[in-house]
Amino acid sequence: MISILKNLLGRKQEVQIDFSQISVDMHSHLIPGIDDGSMSFKDSLAMINGFIDLGYSKIITTPHIMSDYYQNTPEIILPLAADLNKMLEGRIQFSAAAEYYNDSEFTTKLDNEKLLCLKGNNLLFEFSFLEEPTNVDEIIFKIQLKEYKPILAHPERYPYFTRKKYKGLSKFEDMKSRGVDLQLNMLSLIGHYGPEVQKTAEQLIDANLVDWISSDCHHLTHLKLIKEKVSKSIYLQKLIDSGNLKNTSLL
Repeated sequence: MISILKNLLGRKQEVQIDFSQISVDMHSHLIPGIDDGSMSFKDSLAMINGFIDLGYSKIITTPHIMSDYYQNTPEIILPLAADLNKMLEGRIQFSAAAEYYNDSEFTTKLDNEKLLCLKGNNLLFEFSFLEEPTNVDEIIFKIQLKEYKPILAHPERYPYFTRKKYKGLSKFEDMKSRGVDLQLNMLSLIGHYGPEVQKTAEQLIDANLVDWISSDCHHLTHLKLIKEKVSKSIYLQKLIDSGNLKNTSLL
């Protein structure tokens, strides 16, 4: 009897994610050779074909723009994205934006350049994984002053925002109150970046603070994990069912 009950309870917890409900992957690194993502057009096409197989309708890939490492520009990113688009022959909508790193050159770019957005004025940006930025409120204000909508990439991966200095998720709640959207990496939900990151990701979903979900796919191993493990994530299903996700607004 106990084993029967265990089996029944186990079945109750099983899910199979319908990725077509997410529809748009808006954070990945699929343009070859310009950051720490795809290394070749062959790999890029293999990953994109994987997204098609999962049921996605659109991909907006987001190469890093970082002054010290990946000095990408629209002039580098957009032609390569156009080349990939031609190779896809219309099998999926494909375009490029960028993931901007919060460094000194980011503020200069905000002042002097037209930045690459996901759609409309939606701007994806990230902080250091290691050191808490001192200008969080300032950079949010400046992004908004330039009439961009700030979307913070993978907030669950910034450990300093959940340490004792802050109470629970208070820093993220404060950002949301300031008009910042939060984008979660789906690989965080399977412990890919460690148990603490997974815990924070689940807490963010429980607190209804997540606006966007995406792959942050860099290579074929990431795609394999999405197909084999993320596709069974109870928390991803919970997020989809919440009605909070904005991914389809990018179609």
